[in-house]
Amino acid sequence: MLHVFHITFPFEVAESHYRPGEHAPLCTHPIPLAFTITYHSPALLAGSQFVRQYYSNKLLTLDLLEAEIPEPFTFVMRLQDAPIYVFAVMIKGSTRYHRGGNDKPVTAFPGTVHFARLSANEYAIHLLEKSCRMLFITVHAAQLAVIGEDFNELASLLDAAPLTEDIISPSIQADSLLMRRLIRLISPSGINRRKDFNQHLLLHLPGVCSAIKGALHGKGQVHYDEEKLREIKAHISSSISETHRAPQPKAIADQFHITRKKLERLFQNSMQRSPSVYIHQQHMEAAGVYLTDHPDLPIYEIADIFGYNHTAAFSKAFTKHHGLSPQAYRVALQLSKTDTNC
Repeated sequence: MLHVFHITFPFEVAESHYRPGEHAPLCTHPIPLAFTITYHSPALLAGSQFVRQYYSNKLLTLDLLEAEIPEPFTFVMRLQDAPIYVFAVMIKGSTRYHRGGNDKPVTAFPGTVHFARLSANEYAIHLLEKSCRMLFITVHAAQLAVIGEDFNELASLLDAAPLTEDIISPSIQADSLLMRRLIRLISPSGINRRKDFNQHLLLHLPGVCSAIKGALHGKGQVHYDEEKLREIKAHISSSISETHRAPQPKAIADQFHITRKKLERLFQNSMQRSPSVYIHQQHMEAAGVYLTDHPDLPIYEIADIFGYNHTAAFSKAFTKHHGLSPQAYRVALQLSKTDTNC
């Protein structure tokens, strides 16, 4: 198994390694198929322990650390590669992290989450209590934008600052939704094959990102989805108004940093229609307005303006949407205006 980071102590330790199933889980929500390392030292009294359980694949690494010690001490995390992108969750006890220099120390209390890009070679973690448990979810850079979708703060880890700088989020207080999703992510039941666990992680990690985003801003995912959909609809409207062309769903997804599946869900959940259907409807509505605003313009020219190479194709699409051909639609509106004036 690959290590994202190595741990060193201020005293000599001996390591014992266990394959999955050979060591008891560290908590009531165990990581399936996890390897275990226990660290032993004369400096740790009888009954004391420092244990690490971890699982890794090409997408991410899960690291669960637990310390039961007589007195607080400082250990060092040494990065295998840099930078790394990590979600740090303080489950029990509290710790303090300090890089030195003028950097402000970061303290993690129970129930808090930080997400960060870490670029230095090593980080000193000071255990503030005798009993601590923490979870690190380290995500591969290539997956970061995918799992975060429209999570702007998460995307900023990739390009907002030089790769030699650390970026650490504000302390986020985990709510019940986030904790449920974290537990579901790291501790699914009935999984005993790596293939199944890898698929599970790929499926559920985006939900954890959404819950972290909601906790960071004090808003739920429903709020973000509604806000994102409003922005996308406004973009579609302005794009059709300015160019008279129907924007492509893929281009919209790329512009708003979401996947095509996410775009489909936004429209289906809120409007019970696909993005393509909605865009086509708005396109034909705009064509109807343009048709009436330019009564002397030939239909074939309007078809060309709205991106149709053949008048027949434009007429067919227009008729299907409005129930009238372009010419009949224009005549009907002219008659309506005449009746109103009379």
